[in-house]
Amino acid sequence: MKEREIKYDFLRAVAVLAIIMVHAIPAVSVNDKQWWFAAVMQPLLLSFVGIYFMLSGLFLLDSATGDITQFYKKRVKVIVIPFFFFSVLYYLFYVSRSQEVLSWWEYPVEFLRDFFSGTVPMADHMWFMYVIIALYLCTPFLARMMKAMNDKELKYFILLILGVQTLTNYDGGFGIGLDQILDYMVFKGWLIYYVLGYALKRLFKREEFKWFALAGIVGLALTLLQKRFTPGFVPGIHDLAPTMIAMSAAVFLLFECCGNLKCKAARTAAVWMSRHSYSAYLAHYLILKAAAEMLVDQTIVRHFYVPRIVCATLLTAVLSFAAAWILDSTVIRWLQNLIKTDQMDQRK
Repeated sequence: MKEREIKYDFLRAVAVLAIIMVHAIPAVSVNDKQWWFAAVMQPLLLSFVGIYFMLSGLFLLDSATGDITQFYKKRVKVIVIPFFFFSVLYYLFYVSRSQEVLSWWEYPVEFLRDFFSGTVPMADHMWFMYVIIALYLCTPFLARMMKAMNDKELKYFILLILGVQTLTNYDGGFGIGLDQILDYMVFKGWLIYYVLGYALKRLFKREEFKWFALAGIVGLALTLLQKRFTPGFVPGIHDLAPTMIAMSAAVFLLFECCGNLKCKAARTAAVWMSRHSYSAYLAHYLILKAAAEMLVDQTIVRHFYVPRIVCATLLTAVLSFAAAWILDSTVIRWLQNLIKTDQMDQRK
C-alpha cells in the first residue's frame, strides 16, 4: 500500500486555519499599522483559496479516469450532501434572526431558491462550493485529457490558460478590449488552480523551488505596491491575478518540499484535521460571525487588533472542528449512507 503523503493533510489543515483568519480580519483599518498587517496577511492567507482548488485537482485529475457514474455518486455523497446540510443550518439561523414571517411552505421554497442561486444568507464563503462543483462535473473528462498529454503538452496547456487568465484579469483595467476573444475561451477562471495542482505535482523538480519562491515573493511585493498606490485597481490584487497565482504556487510547493512532518503527534493531528477540514470550512463562517467574534469582544482582547484576530481565529477553529467531528460522525454520515457507491473508490 502506498504510504500516506502527510504533507497534503498538513497543507489542508493549514488552509482551513488561513481561511478562518482571513475572515477574522476586520474590513476596516483605523491606522497604518493595522493597514499594513491586513495588507500583508490577506494575500498570504487568500493564497490558500487557490490551494484548495490545487489540492482537489492534484488528486482527482490523476485518478478520475474510472467509471463516470461512480465518480459523480461519490462527489454527491462527500461534497454535495454536507454542502446542502450546512446550507440548511445557515438558512435556519438566518430565519431565527429574521423579522420576516412566511407561510410554512414558503420557507423551503425560499431556501431552495437561495441554495441554487448561491444566495443563502450569512453564507458568503459558500461561493467556493459552486465553483468546485462545476469543476467536478468536468473532472472525468479533464482527467482523461491530462492523462493523454505528455509533459511538454501539459506545460503548453498551463502557459495557455495562464496567459488567458492574465489577459482576462487585466484587459478591462488597461482598456485592451479583448472581450470578443476572451468571452469565448473555454480554459479560464478558477480552472487555472485546479489544473496547476496536478501539473506541479507531475512536473515539479525540487531544484526549481527557488524560482517559484522568488515568483511568490515578487507577487506579494507587487500586490502590496498596488494596494498602496492603486487601490482602485481591484482586479489585479487577489483571486485570479497572476500575482496571487504565483503566491499560491510558491506556498503549495513549500509544503511539497518541506511538509512531511516527522513528529507522530503532529502527523496524527494533521490527518484528523484534514479528515474534518471540509465540514470545518463549511461551518466556520457561521461560528465566527454568530459566536466567536462576540465572545472575544466580551474580553479585554477586543482592544488589541492582532490578538483579537488571533483569538477569534483560534476559537473559531476549535469550535468548527468540534462541530465537524460531531456532525461528520452522526447526521452527515447518516445522510451519506443513503447513497451507495463503489467501495473501491474511497478517495475524496
